[in-house]
Amino acid sequence: MLLRRALFGLALLPLLDDRALAAPADLAFKVIREGREVGTHRVTFRDDGGLLRARSQVRIAITLAGFTVFRYSHETEEAWQGERLVGLASRLDRNGRQSGCEVRAEGDGLRLRGSAGDVLLPAAAAPLTWWRAASFAPGVPLFDPREGRPVEPRLERRPEAGGQRVTLVGGEGAVILYDGRGAWVGFETTGEDGSAIRYARG
Repeated sequence: MLLRRALFGLALLPLLDDRALAAPADLAFKVIREGREVGTHRVTFRDDGGLLRARSQVRIAITLAGFTVFRYSHETEEAWQGERLVGLASRLDRNGRQSGCEVRAEGDGLRLRGSAGDVLLPAAAAPLTWWRAASFAPGVPLFDPREGRPVEPRLERRPEAGGQRVTLVGGEGAVILYDGRGAWVGFETTGEDGSAIRYARG
């Protein structure tokens, strides 16, 4: 219900005076754990009368001897007006444990309400949803949409293969790859059990 109410609220956000953004191409990844495909991560985009809406869906299931021993489902919908996030709804189900958050533009900031509490973020804040390279520019405040928690990872950026490699140091850690146009093309992290996780296009 949290996500349903939040998505309904996103549909009612007022349009601000700004140019409409062309929706990026949809993204689809296979989630590979220790060389074996265990799930998918998809991001779809649409231009909604000047709002860019991005919907991310992560589905992971790990089986052992025919039994599912780990299940992970995360859905996030973002609404962007130009370079500003104006709304977000997120819901995570991790082995039956649910968490999430909602974000709304509020004055000169973003009101974040989630499982981790209620906080007013700077207007420039962005979620860790990976697809948007500009979110990892210097000085951008970040938050984890899984529980609605502000985070301050150390970021390392360097050119790679004509694009950019962004490394998040601290916490779970991650490597995010973007091509020369800024499109998200790769992802690597370490699972809670120490397993190597990577994304493959497709």
